[in-house]
Amino acid sequence: MYNMDIVTRKSLLYHTGIGGAGAYAATHVVGCSHGCRFPCYAFLMMQRFGKVTSYEEWCQPRLVANALQLAQKELPRLRGKARSVHLSFATDAFMYLHPEVTELTLQLMRLINSYDVPVHTLTKGVIPEEALQLSHANQFGITLVSVDEDFRKRYEPRAAPYPARIAALRRAHDLGFHCFVNMEPYPTPNVWQQEIIPILDAVSFADEIRLGQLNYNDVVKQYPGWHAFYRQTGVIARGWCASRGIQYEGIAAAGTLAPRRIASDPGDLFSA
Repeated sequence: MYNMDIVTRKSLLYHTGIGGAGAYAATHVVGCSHGCRFPCYAFLMMQRFGKVTSYEEWCQPRLVANALQLAQKELPRLRGKARSVHLSFATDAFMYLHPEVTELTLQLMRLINSYDVPVHTLTKGVIPEEALQLSHANQFGITLVSVDEDFRKRYEPRAAPYPARIAALRRAHDLGFHCFVNMEPYPTPNVWQQEIIPILDAVSFADEIRLGQLNYNDVVKQYPGWHAFYRQTGVIARGWCASRGIQYEGIAAAGTLAPRRIASDPGDLFSA
C-alpha cells in the first residue's frame, strides 16, 4: 500500500453547477496520479487557484485526512436537500493503483448512502467489487475517449487500461446499476486518428453516453473544420445512441460548441 501525504480542509460538500437542484459533490483527494495530458481541466484549475505549482506536484495526490469527519458534520445539514453526491469532479474516486483512495471513497459512499443519498462516481481506474455491494441507487461512470492503448499510454499514462475499465463498468451494469460513459475530452484527428463507432460499440451496454470536445488545447483549433468535426461526431454518437435506446448528452447535432462547465464555481473544487 502507498503512503500518501495528507491535507485537511474546512469543508467538503458543495453544490454543483450541473445536475440541477440537490446535486452536490466532494473533493476528498487533492491531485491525481493518472497524469493525463489533454491537458487535465482539474489540474489547470488547481494551478490557477494556487493549490499546486506544477504537474509533478499534481501527480502526487494527497488524501483529505478529515474528509469523513467533515462529511459526518455536513450531511445532517443536507438532509432533504442533497439528491446526489458526485465523487469527484476534481480527482479520481477509484484512482488506479491507489488502494487508500479507493478505501476512502468506499467509506464516504457508505456514509453518504446511510443518509439515503446516492453517490455518483467517475473513474479512469477500476470500479471495485466492494462498491458494487452498496446501494443500487448509486451510479457508476468511466471516462473513455479511445480504445487504443497507445493513446492511453500517451495521454492517460498512469490510468487503468481500457479493457479493465470497461469490464468493471460492465460488471456494474450486469448487477443492475445505472452506468454512464464520459467520452470527454474527445480528440480531433490531428491529435489522434480514430473512429468513434468502435468506442461506442465497446460500451454498448451503458445506460448513458456523454460526449464532449477537447478544450484548453490549441492543437484542436489547428485542425481544419474542427467545429464541423465535432458537430458530425455528435450526429454519429446521437444517432448510434438513439438506435439502441441509450441516453445521449453532450455535443449537439447542430448549434454552437461551448466548453462544458463542471462546477458552479471552479474555486469550489479546491477550497480549503
